[in-house]
Order: sequence, then C-alpha cells, then structure tokens
Amino acid sequence: MSSMTKLIRNENMKIYRRPRTWAMIGILMLAIGLMSWALKHDENKSDPNWQQQLTQQNAHMQQNLQEGKNLDASDKEQIQNAIKLNEYYIAHDINPHKLSLWSYVNTSASLIILVTLLTVIIAADMIAAEFSWGTIKLLLVGPASRTKVMMSKYIAVMGFALLLLLLAFAAAFTAGGILSGFSGLSLPNVTILNGVIHEGSMIVNALQKYGFAVVSLLMYVTMAFMISSAFRSSSMAIAFSLLFMLLGNSLSEFFHAYDWVKYLLFSNVDLTQYLAGSAPLRPEMTMSFSILMLVAYYVVFQFIAWLLFTKRDVAA
Repeated sequence: MSSMTKLIRNENMKIYRRPRTWAMIGILMLAIGLMSWALKHDENKSDPNWQQQLTQQNAHMQQNLQEGKNLDASDKEQIQNAIKLNEYYIAHDINPHKLSLWSYVNTSASLIILVTLLTVIIAADMIAAEFSWGTIKLLLVGPASRTKVMMSKYIAVMGFALLLLLLAFAAAFTAGGILSGFSGLSLPNVTILNGVIHEGSMIVNALQKYGFAVVSLLMYVTMAFMISSAFRSSSMAIAFSLLFMLLGNSLSEFFHAYDWVKYLLFSNVDLTQYLAGSAPLRPEMTMSFSILMLVAYYVVFQFIAWLLFTKRDVAA
C-alpha cells in the first residue's frame, strides 16, 4: 500500500470515526425526508381536474396576448411557450402537477447547498484542528511530505462530499419511487426551445442539475480548505468559511451595478444563470468567462493552501 493511500485512509478514519460526521449524514437524510413529505403533501392538495385547469389557463393567456399592448417580445414568447406546453400535456394526457420520482430527485438538487454547508464544516476543520490539538506533529514526523499530507486531507474531504451527494441522490430517488411509484422512470423531460417541444432524458436533466450545483460545492469546499490552512483555531476557520459562503451571493447582488463585481468568486459560482430563461448578474458576463474565473480562483485557492501549509511553523 502506497504512502498516499495510507494517508487518505488515515484521514477518512478521522472523518468517519467522529459522531459529528454521522450526525451530519442524519441531518441530510432528515432534510430529504422532509422535502419528500412536503412535495407529496402539496400534490395531494392539487386540483384533480388538471385538464380543465390547463384549458382555462390557456384561454386566459390567449386573452392576455390579444389585449397585452404593453407586452414585449420576450413576454409574448414566454406566454406562447406556456400555451404550447399546456396543449402538449393535454394531448399526451400528461398531468404536469403529478409527481414522479424524478420530481423528488430534481428538487433534491436544491439541497446540495446543505451538502456544501456540511462539507465546508469538515473542510474548514481538517487542517486547523490538527494545529489546534497539536496532532499535526505526529503527521509531519513521518516520511510523507507536507504536500502529500495536504493532498490526502483534500482528497478525503472531497470523498466525503461525493458520499453526501450519492446519498442525497439515492435517498431522493428511493423516496420518489416509494411515494410516486417507479413507473415514472421512463418519463421524458419535456422542454420547449424556440417554440418547438423537445422530449429529453430525465436522468440527463437530473445529472445536469446536480452538476451545476457541484460546481459551487467544489469552489466553496476548496475555499474552506484554504482558510483552514490559515488558522490554528478550527472554530475560527469554520466561522470564516461559513461567513463567506452564506454572505457571498448577497454581496454580489448588492454590488451588481458595479463592473468589478463580475470578478468576484460569488458572482460566477452559479452557472445556472446562463441557462435558458435566466440572466447573468452582469449583461457582459458569459459562461466561458465564469468558467475561466472559477478555474483561476481554484488554482489560487490551492496554491495559497499549499503555501500556507508547507511553510507553516509547527512549533509556533
């Protein structure tokens, strides 16, 4: 067994032997359960005469199109697309308000913020706690270099994040199957683009939702890992990491009128702003620009974390 493998196994033991870790996993499972119950509860209150409801909605929207003198081109296109979707649902006997197991999976993607929050706590504690407890000396007296020690910690943290993601997906998938049946597994993902109805894959759509959410998870966890390298107090590292994570988006929204805001990490971390129907924080921003900014931030975070950890005085 290589030294790196031993180091990663050692870091995993530190993570999973702590009751706090299993409490976090329990919190995530509880959140998935509450989300599933809420979705099912709302479905039970929906109108069973959905076809009549959609027909009435179309009539109302048609009237808005005829009378809407102040509607711009985008508003008209949005209303026309909504009418076409309703007509498609009626023609194919698809109740858009009826939940399928994919409804639970797609909604669970919004809970990846909780996965990020829990992983950030672990990441912020990984290095700072070692210095706080003095156990870092036991790691550094071994043959492994500081770079390997740091890499093993980062890999272990990302492994924990991957575990939480898999558990969230599996729990939502199972809850959806139990509450709404597994017959919805083959349902198409119905979308409309340029006035044309498209039937896509539900699994691809779900993975896309998870994929966009994972981008923010990766960046925030890497930032927390860097912050952990700068502090000797684990509580301070966790506090600053959570502060940046929770307030970052609000700061970007507050300063959105300024040109320099597009260079902030928090302005680029949400790539869903470039999907159809959404608008970026700044009109000149593009997905390519945000990806380049995220790559740059990732490299800087990793370099600073490595520099702080490898040059840090253990005796101080």
